[in-house]
Amino acid sequence: MTESENSARRERVLRSELQYFNDPDLANMEEFVYDKLPAAKRVRLLQLRSGTTHGPEIFCELIEADYDNSFHILTRRRGEQERKLTPGEEEEEEKRKQKEEDARLEEEWNLVKANEIKYEALSWCWGIDPPLYTVKIEKGGRTYKKSVRKELALALKYLRLPNQTRTLWIDAICINQEDPEERNRQVQMMSRIYTRSKEVCIWLGPDDDQSKLAIDFIHGEIMELKNFDMICSDKRYTGKWQALMVLMQRDWFSRRWVVQEIALASKAKVYCGPDSIPWKEFAVAVELFVEVETATHRLSEVMQKDEKYQHVPAYFEYVSELGASLLVQATGKVFRAQRTPLDDGPGEIQTFKELLKITRSVNTIDPLDRRSLLSLEYLVSTMFIFKATEPRDAIYSLLAVARDAAPLAKPTLENQDKSFLIMSLFDQFLDEKPFMVDYSRPYSDVCRDFVEFVIRCKAKLDPVQALDILCRPWALESQGGASIRLAQKSTAHSNREKKEGQWLIKRDRLKPWKKRRGTVRKDGTKFIYDWEDTKDAKTKILVPQEDDFDKGDFGGDIEKYWGDLDPKKNWKEINRNKVYEDGWKLPGGFDKVMEHLEVKPPKGENDDANGAWKRQQKYETKDITLPNWIARALNAPFSLYQHPGMHILKTGRANADPLVGQPQDGHRNYSAAKTKEIELKFLKFRKRPKLGHYSIYVTGFVLDTVDEVRDASQGGNIPKSWLDLGEWVDYKQDPPDRLWRTLVADRGRDNRNPPYYYARACKESVHKGGITSGRVNTTALINNERNSIVAEFCRRVHAVIWNRSLFRTESGKLGLASKVQKGDKVCILYGCTVPVILRQYDKKPGAIEAESFEDQIEALKSCYVKMVDRRERKARALGKMKDYDQEEWEELRAAKDKANRVLYVERCAKEAAGAAGEVERTKLEAEGLMQEETQEADYAEQEAEKVGGKAAIAKQKTEDKQKAEESRQRKVKVFYEFNGEAYIHGMMDGEALPEKFYKRIPDRVFELR
Repeated sequence: MTESENSARRERVLRSELQYFNDPDLANMEEFVYDKLPAAKRVRLLQLRSGTTHGPEIFCELIEADYDNSFHILTRRRGEQERKLTPGEEEEEEKRKQKEEDARLEEEWNLVKANEIKYEALSWCWGIDPPLYTVKIEKGGRTYKKSVRKELALALKYLRLPNQTRTLWIDAICINQEDPEERNRQVQMMSRIYTRSKEVCIWLGPDDDQSKLAIDFIHGEIMELKNFDMICSDKRYTGKWQALMVLMQRDWFSRRWVVQEIALASKAKVYCGPDSIPWKEFAVAVELFVEVETATHRLSEVMQKDEKYQHVPAYFEYVSELGASLLVQATGKVFRAQRTPLDDGPGEIQTFKELLKITRSVNTIDPLDRRSLLSLEYLVSTMFIFKATEPRDAIYSLLAVARDAAPLAKPTLENQDKSFLIMSLFDQFLDEKPFMVDYSRPYSDVCRDFVEFVIRCKAKLDPVQALDILCRPWALESQGGASIRLAQKSTAHSNREKKEGQWLIKRDRLKPWKKRRGTVRKDGTKFIYDWEDTKDAKTKILVPQEDDFDKGDFGGDIEKYWGDLDPKKNWKEINRNKVYEDGWKLPGGFDKVMEHLEVKPPKGENDDANGAWKRQQKYETKDITLPNWIARALNAPFSLYQHPGMHILKTGRANADPLVGQPQDGHRNYSAAKTKEIELKFLKFRKRPKLGHYSIYVTGFVLDTVDEVRDASQGGNIPKSWLDLGEWVDYKQDPPDRLWRTLVADRGRDNRNPPYYYARACKESVHKGGITSGRVNTTALINNERNSIVAEFCRRVHAVIWNRSLFRTESGKLGLASKVQKGDKVCILYGCTVPVILRQYDKKPGAIEAESFEDQIEALKSCYVKMVDRRERKARALGKMKDYDQEEWEELRAAKDKANRVLYVERCAKEAAGAAGEVERTKLEAEGLMQEETQEADYAEQEAEKVGGKAAIAKQKTEDKQKAEESRQRKVKVFYEFNGEAYIHGMMDGEALPEKFYKRIPDRVFELR
């Protein structure tokens, strides 16, 4: 190591010195505590005090700012604005509402610009390291300490200015992470926060030798396009290209949130230690890198010319699947905009006339003048390479940049937001449907919400492929338990939160429960209950015995008269500690209900207040395992992992590409169900936590059954057993048409019809791929065989067969699937463009009754949640009553009554439609069973006629009826495990429907788990 390198390393160590949170010098300093944000549209900003990179201490201050104005511009909070409205101006406010809209906006614009706060937003990678370091926050004339992670502390050190304060928005500090309600609201506002920032600061982490080399390479050589071809073919630049790829693999590029943060930015800059580069220059370099390697693989060939890298074939293979590459690509595709973070643009709007001109021409006040282009389904299912510590963020982090979704946080009693009411009531008229952001919601329910959201949105645009989301990998694995965004609270804090504002929802009981003595006396033919209060805790409820009454008046059977009020069953002694029960015995079966609704503490734990709260948290946060119809991101085609001969991670193929492809408007790779659309009236979801499963009900039919299965392809190689199953005997001859087409899923590289030379390329691959060793080594053919045609064919084979198995059905069709075994059903689902593999299971005895019972319990829970929401809305309305006079209040009540009548009619219509759907679903099942029975009977009759004799026909009919009844009972008692998509040769473009017609295959409603 040279002296200069040693000196640079020592300098980095000095710059990286930080102060620990548990530093003895800070022992007497109090920890920072957040004040509650009083308004729904208020945020905190961090004012970073000046300093140098060599000082370990970091000082800052948190201020509050509002963006509750027509322009969504952050301003000083209203109590601090330079100009305040006088009482006379407040009276004039109503008059101003009658003026022209332009005049009103101009006045508001001038007020907003006078109080605007300029700030920058920080985009950084949280990581998993604990918050061991500290920043000092000034508040009320005192200084407090707050723990932060190392990456954030370093970012603040390098970003602070030497002689002035820098205003930043940083999620980890400006949001109280221990307050889930505040976090939910801030996630909803995050799009405006990044949009309105003057610049987004991207912190990649501290610098090293390679990061400096890569940034200098971009600045000084890549941006000089006249020499670009030379640096792509000269091996002297191999180290610089390798440094650029290492920079592109920094942890920041693996975060899900960066997609939103960069897509929303009007301007961005990349920081790596003391070095920096404009985002647009970095993006251009990445685009050129990816374009050259993807189109020609020229850079990988240059790397093999260098002795240091020649042992690693295809060094830059799949560089287009790196997070940095996908991010740059997404930045240009998410919005259609007049200007983007890659453009310099005309600058900031300064006058109201400029603003008015823009808003009239494009109908938006968005500073980027943009329109979202990509659906939420596309963003979530294509950004699988990006990770998130919180799995719910796989969805929440992309809501703000989707064309068909918008984040919506539920308001609290203290913070009331009109947007929640508007988006909830008028969502059917909005292009961007509201998607609730709630970190306290179980992860399985969040995933189900996303699947249902996609299905219903797709059903309006292209119902033929509405169920394709079941085949696209997207869901991150849950770590179990509650969201990491929900901090554990103390009992006192929990009780205090519960009390605040709850009186509006449920008032305290004015009188306590009392124990009462009950006696029953006879008055003619009637029984009359007499109750009296008693203070004796041991007093029993007094009830008559049968001997005290004239049995003759009641036919000698008093229990018949009492019915459910049988004293022997329904009354009991009052418990000393539970006097509120009033001595009434719980009805039969109530314990079973409470098992589903009540939290039961584990045995052996103390029942103190804190212990009870901990147990409550433990049981409330327990969730069920994700069902198979929620496709996991682990099955995505690419991943970052270690490769032989490389000291860095490299993108490589992990699985085959999804057959359904990426979501594209007006385009689909296949049409297995032809034009059959999803039938929404049969679509339903059922969560059964006690039984431990989550079901979705869809319609379709069983096409075939799997008969033979061969081993899965490892590393994209073609096993010899596959060729045998495909009946390719003589390798000197061309391969069977159905075999080579199955190997490429009957599509070329662009998902169009495969070129004819694929057949000859398949033969050449088997000839040179080492078939005598038991498999065709397609990877070796790509890296070593100097034949671009064979290489292209093998890359397509990799995209189709990687980790998939070849199988043959009972009718002789060849197919490919990832999870398949003998006996599995090959099915066509209406609304899905490819066949799927379903594995049939019989339900356990009593399962149907248990499922029905739990469905009722879940419906009860849903009604309870709706009731609480209704009470909260009423509470908010009561809180607003003081703002209206009597006349205005009467008008509001009249409008409410009218709206209630409309909603009542709509609710009745929905209930009727739901009931009709259930009837129709049952009818469809019955018709399917009857159709099967009829088909089997007709077939049996024809066979019997061949054998001869009416007696044979009658006997066959009797047997068929018995089989039909058994089949009917069996199908009611089965469910199906969803095992993903499948390729079935000759059945991918609608051929299954004619086969269904001629074979009289009935439709079914599948319960998928």
